[in-house]
Amino acid sequence: MKYLVAAVLLPLGAAASAPDPFFDRSSPAALTMPPAPKAPAAVEAAKKKPPTAVPPDLAQAKARVGNEAMLARLTPRADREPFAFGVIGDVEHGRFWWERIFSPEKAAFVNQWRALQAAGTDFVFQLGDFVSEGEAEQYREHIAVVEKEAIKPLLRCAGNHDRSRPNGDADKNLYDAVFGPRDYYFDRAGWRFVSLDSSDRKVTGSQLAWLKAALAVPGPKVIFTHVPPDYIKSITPLKEVGALEEWSADKGAQDEQKGYLRDFFTNYFQDGSTEFEDIVTAGGVKAVYMGHIHAFWAADHRGVRYIISGGGGSPLYPLPPGYPKKRFAHTLNVAVTPSGLVETVVPYKGAPFVLPPVKP
Repeated sequence: MKYLVAAVLLPLGAAASAPDPFFDRSSPAALTMPPAPKAPAAVEAAKKKPPTAVPPDLAQAKARVGNEAMLARLTPRADREPFAFGVIGDVEHGRFWWERIFSPEKAAFVNQWRALQAAGTDFVFQLGDFVSEGEAEQYREHIAVVEKEAIKPLLRCAGNHDRSRPNGDADKNLYDAVFGPRDYYFDRAGWRFVSLDSSDRKVTGSQLAWLKAALAVPGPKVIFTHVPPDYIKSITPLKEVGALEEWSADKGAQDEQKGYLRDFFTNYFQDGSTEFEDIVTAGGVKAVYMGHIHAFWAADHRGVRYIISGGGGSPLYPLPPGYPKKRFAHTLNVAVTPSGLVETVVPYKGAPFVLPPVKP
């Protein structure tokens, strides 16, 4: 999202197999300049950061705060028994001081999380980007907050900031060591909840095969993922949350970008997007909750509710035409009932409002 902010700030500055239950273990340069020669493979390899080493204390934290440990804290629910869960989006404070100008409030994440837990939710799902950079000390700080504040289970998916670098080549060693598999699911009261890793701004073929298998069971499903799929840019949003302007960026230019630049400039995933749409539509999925874009947006498409909820406490950057207009800190309180999902949007400052129900 940083290039979006730069566009606003520059004028100011100038003036497969069925998965196991719960977890699946698989897991302008000047125009007159000639193109730069390709560096030898050894030189390119030397430019890459070495893999992130996992300190022992972080590895040990998995038994306390990992997704599997959190799931073990859930009390059983009977089939079709009503319950509620919370959704909270991006919470990282911003890597640079100027990003924090747009912060809703330093304590927004903790305060909103506390409110969701107090509202009687069974669990809260955080949609990734819980740290600004995937470094050991930031992981330690986040784990300390979780251990202090978690009354109800806090689950999550991986965000691009949770990798060793937010953009470009990165590893996910710290995430894997502390929280476990990035693609996983769990069942509750007849509903299947699926977490899918899109933090590389793509979904791979093996992930899509895993997802198809995870959805190949009776009953309604919900998906949590960090980066929204590309196809939702053409969907008309719910009238209750305002219009989404026509996407104005040059998609061809995105396709031509490579490596770090493509990673940095892509805020919807393209690789795997079409296949993801078809699998979700055919798989009995009732809702897909996404983060990454620090705003709120909701739409219904081919029988599925899509919600971008990136207002967990991260900076609310100015966004150009083509992006969701509603930028405010918020969470979702989702009631699961025999008649479907009832989603209440809870602004950090302001009155809650309820979206049209999602039928089971």
